[in-house]
Amino acid sequence: MILSRMLPESIHDYIFGAAADASNNVTEEMAQDQSQKRAVEKLSVYVVYTNADQLAKLEKLCASIPSNFVVLDGDDFFNEEQGRYNGMGVDRLATLTGAVYFYGHPALVFDGGTATTYSATNCEGKVLGGGIGPGIQSKLQSMSKDTDALPNISALEVKERVKETENSGKPLPTFARTTKEAMMVDVFQEFAGKGKNVIERWIEHAYSKNDKKQPPMGTKYNEDRIVTCTGGDGDIFCELLQPCHGGVIEAQPAGNNLNYQVRPNKHLIHYGISAILNMQVLARRNKAKFNKSGESHVGKRVAKVFDVESDDGDNIFRGSVTEEIVVEEKTLYRITYDDGDDEDVTAESLFDMLELYKQHGEKKKKKKSPEAKPKNGKKKLEGEPKKKAEGKPKENADSPKEPKSKEATKEAPKEIADSKPAEPKSKANKEAPKFPIKSASKKHANVAAENDKLPTAKKPKTKDDIKDMVQSDPNGFVNKRVAKDFDGECFFGKITKYDDTEPPPFWHVVYDDGDEEDFSSRDLIKSLKHYKKHGKDDKNASD
Repeated sequence: MILSRMLPESIHDYIFGAAADASNNVTEEMAQDQSQKRAVEKLSVYVVYTNADQLAKLEKLCASIPSNFVVLDGDDFFNEEQGRYNGMGVDRLATLTGAVYFYGHPALVFDGGTATTYSATNCEGKVLGGGIGPGIQSKLQSMSKDTDALPNISALEVKERVKETENSGKPLPTFARTTKEAMMVDVFQEFAGKGKNVIERWIEHAYSKNDKKQPPMGTKYNEDRIVTCTGGDGDIFCELLQPCHGGVIEAQPAGNNLNYQVRPNKHLIHYGISAILNMQVLARRNKAKFNKSGESHVGKRVAKVFDVESDDGDNIFRGSVTEEIVVEEKTLYRITYDDGDDEDVTAESLFDMLELYKQHGEKKKKKKSPEAKPKNGKKKLEGEPKKKAEGKPKENADSPKEPKSKEATKEAPKEIADSKPAEPKSKANKEAPKFPIKSASKKHANVAAENDKLPTAKKPKTKDDIKDMVQSDPNGFVNKRVAKDFDGECFFGKITKYDDTEPPPFWHVVYDDGDEEDFSSRDLIKSLKHYKKHGKDDKNASD
């Protein structure tokens, strides 16, 4: 088996057993037998990728053993509230997360590979952005390929020449007298100069203007201004960014006036993945402890993010827990916001709101011009109705068992109407920013509060109802029908079980033709939407 020859010894023995020899005929049956001996049968494989072809090959290899194959995306590391922009490489976000795991915020990472990137965060844990350019080998190969006279310089030659400068104490001369050294010293000078400039700008933007601001709760403060270098050429970068360029190239011994440190770490992506998994486990434990505490939460301060902003530009709204309400044997918590709005939320939503308040605290008071203040203290929300609907009952967030369309949720269930919970808050919910954000288990962050609110007389939801239901009531989809496209043909099946015994949780699907598959939350959302579109063609829809 090809996979067995690609694994480190410890992982190989874990999957196939210590008796299996990678050099001999290792079979899928060996992996199946070994999985039966483990407490957790399926191996979880977490993937960060930038090459779709390699991803497809890896997924095919992992399909030969009992495994859950989880492809991580940008939101698993940083969300948009934390500064992630659309299109930012997940590998860059993973390395940033790894750097924060070790040294805290602000973070700066140089990643040297085929492409060279740098990415940074500020004191508050928000992504500043970064840059992308050709790597050392890309530059050298480009010169060789596009000219007749310049030679090809291998990666091994580059590393050996750098090592020679370290051992001899003689840097590459600025005025080189061989063609290969002339090519290398020019490339090195470019990276060294650019890197020092990036570090200077990072310190200016991340520290000088934000010294009084604190990193997110649960993360460190990078007081020593540690810069991390990773990737295949990370060790070379680490030398070039040292004072006097680490002796690799000539430089004036001016010292490190910027007062920073440079550390190498070849496996920063792996530590980034580990960080978000650890945070997910910790969040689960804290939520379980919270739900079992039996403690009264009335009077506690909370915070929540909405997709509208107040006049001071802050879209985090604070409030207090004013009442505990029991509806159909489930406890809801009435939140009264400082602006007068209120809503009822589930225990899971309350947990997130309490955590967000711990992170951000009270709103910082800012002076406002009189004309900027809305009349009657109401916020100016574009597209919002001027008055909220009166007498509309709130839908219980935990009760629905099937995903609903937005149209279907416009009528509140009759049995809950008699309880007369508070009217819904007239702002669309948006998930609270955290670091590291949620789990690699494909976004099982709590967004149950979306279903706590009745969409009548307010802006349309900005989040997907199906996604909200998947996250708030994952067990509710057992026995539901799904659809998936394979090579242009739609196949129907049924969800037979939900398993969250270990991260990431999954839904097991049995197709009508007998094939089986495990869905991540992303897979489930796609299949539910696909079924919504093509369900009319499902001959077994009544099952």
